[in-house]
Amino acid sequence: MPRIRIGVVGCGLIAQMMHIPHLVELDDLYDLVALCDVSPGTLAFVGDRYRVARRHTDWRALIQEPLDAVLIATAGSHAPIALTALRAGKHVLTEKPMCYTRREADELVDAVAASGLTFMVAYMKRYDPGYRYAREALPAVRPALRYVQVTVFHPSERAQAGHHDIRRVRDVPAEVLARLVAEEDALIREAIGEFTPRERTAFAEALLSTLVHDVNAVRGLLGEPAEVVATEFWAGAESVVSLWRYAQGFRVVVSLQYLWDLADYREEIGLYAPGARLRLCFPSPFFRNEPTSVVLSGMEGEAAWEKRVVVSHREAFKEELRHFAECVRGGRTPTTSVEDGRADVLWLHRMWQARTPRSVEELKAGPPA
Repeated sequence: MPRIRIGVVGCGLIAQMMHIPHLVELDDLYDLVALCDVSPGTLAFVGDRYRVARRHTDWRALIQEPLDAVLIATAGSHAPIALTALRAGKHVLTEKPMCYTRREADELVDAVAASGLTFMVAYMKRYDPGYRYAREALPAVRPALRYVQVTVFHPSERAQAGHHDIRRVRDVPAEVLARLVAEEDALIREAIGEFTPRERTAFAEALLSTLVHDVNAVRGLLGEPAEVVATEFWAGAESVVSLWRYAQGFRVVVSLQYLWDLADYREEIGLYAPGARLRLCFPSPFFRNEPTSVVLSGMEGEAAWEKRVVVSHREAFKEELRHFAECVRGGRTPTTSVEDGRADVLWLHRMWQARTPRSVEELKAGPPA
């Protein structure tokens, strides 16, 4: 079967760290044909390293290449590039967030339906062997489930990525950078109205860029919440907690803390019932082939037991690329489809709308502390 001719838009951290190396390793599935980045220096470095001759600083030019698929790994909303790629007959794998606004989400759903092409959101946790094991083990906890706790302790990027040889040259033309910022600001304004710097950080970074992964992971395990009860931001939008209610009666608390100075990333989804517990302990997404462990707890008579399972060292980012190739070749709908991405955008908007009065007052204050 012919390899999938693919181009990558955005050659920044996650593309250099995960996507491009794995595309090259999966050379039985993919032919990496073209690259695009707004930084000429970054583009030259990545192109030289991976011997990719076709290089562009404008994504529109990349989409005109003879490609089967486009992987979008830029910052900000990915809807404009994805819509253009779909209309040009290209399959799309896009990093999160899929988009910023409900309008964009609806446009993408319609475009995918009209195209008949594969569109997949790159939520790598959903393809993690540990996550898949936890889904199979969930019936032991789900019937009496009372409480779910999502905890993310996020250190600085520098503290996690320094061991990788990542090059990002600061040579983006000033007019290009200004245009990109203005385009992103316009979408944020469409989504939430006029905003302060703190509100921009809270909505675009804490929710859309970081917690989007956890929103999707929880929905993949438990389905749709009934409502978002409340959301609170503090510490200059570097801390957020959101409370969800499910129709079955249990509650989910989603907590993100940017704790920049301690180089120790923690991310866990814990599901708790009176007689059983299940915890998914994710590694830092900046480390390759670190396994996600699953911790199961229960009772045997009067004795409490605990079992820790390491399912596999297979890299979640690589597994999602395998899944995308299977969907492109077989005409299958991806697990993390455009409809799935749309639902995440809607729930993130509801989390924003559920801000407490105290949280609103803090975010209306001056620039982030």
